[in-house]
Amino acid sequence: MHQFNEIELLEYNGQEGKPAYIAYKGRVYDVSESKLWKNGSHFKKHFAGCDLTPELANAPHSDEVFENFPCVGEFIAISHAVDESKKERYRRWYAAYHPHPMVIHFPIALHYFSAGADVLFLANPSAEYEAAVFLSFLIATIMGFFALITGVFSWWINYDLVKSKPFMIKLYGASFTLVVGLIPIAQKMMNQDVPFSQGIDGFIYHSIIFVTVISITVVAYYGGKITWGARQ
Repeated sequence: MHQFNEIELLEYNGQEGKPAYIAYKGRVYDVSESKLWKNGSHFKKHFAGCDLTPELANAPHSDEVFENFPCVGEFIAISHAVDESKKERYRRWYAAYHPHPMVIHFPIALHYFSAGADVLFLANPSAEYEAAVFLSFLIATIMGFFALITGVFSWWINYDLVKSKPFMIKLYGASFTLVVGLIPIAQKMMNQDVPFSQGIDGFIYHSIIFVTVISITVVAYYGGKITWGARQ
């Protein structure tokens, strides 16, 4: 299969009778026959002869739209050509073990469990409820660290670190959840009775447990948008 770089791809811009090729996620597609790509332009927003992977990250459709177009080759950016073989090995490893999807569900579920247990604790303060809250929140925070690391790895492997809205919200949301989550853990280490406190320290402790549920929900929502794409 022929390999295209940025310079070669520019020759297929769909103008002056030339074929219209576009690159997407490492593959080059011939869109010349599509009425939506007349003269190499798609709604005057996307243009043939280019790698559209970053631009289509928020497009209202998923990868299946390209099944209607013939794949004519592979796209390897000049700046990434040397590292492509190593990255391809990482990609195959990721496809076999999918670490991020495997890890991410644990912190999400545990944050919800911790918040639910905290509701029971606030309604009926007891050592048993308090232990359930703290231990589940502690494990959720630890697992959140691994979810963040594997998420960044997945972002690089599958999306070339494209800086579109869903990815940036996920990155900031996950980082916020992780950093803020360290506060109740530090409070508990310094004062074992902080969950029972009626003062500002107790208010901060319980508030963060609920705030992290909101932030992890936002992360999960945009993770779904990335996986399934926008729907209209």
